[in-house]
Amino acid sequence: MRKIDGVCYLNRAEAIGYLLHAYKVKWCMTRWSGQTVIISLESADGNKLRRKVAAYKAKGSKIVRVCKEDLDGFFGTNQ
Repeated sequence: MRKIDGVCYLNRAEAIGYLLHAYKVKWCMTRWSGQTVIISLESADGNKLRRKVAAYKAKGSKIVRVCKEDLDGFFGTNQ
């Protein structure tokens, strides 16, 4: 996790772990597509969801990150 100006950014592996733990999803996959990361998952209640979230790279880094708030927005909550 990297915190920039008080905002948490997670790499793709951390994002999957966060969703699996925080929201009890059954499975989760990510794919980088241009300026976005596509997240596909199955929620605990069996709904299959797919959404694009903005992808970020810190200056001088090759690691793609997603904003934790965007992941929370996936479920319409802020934890």
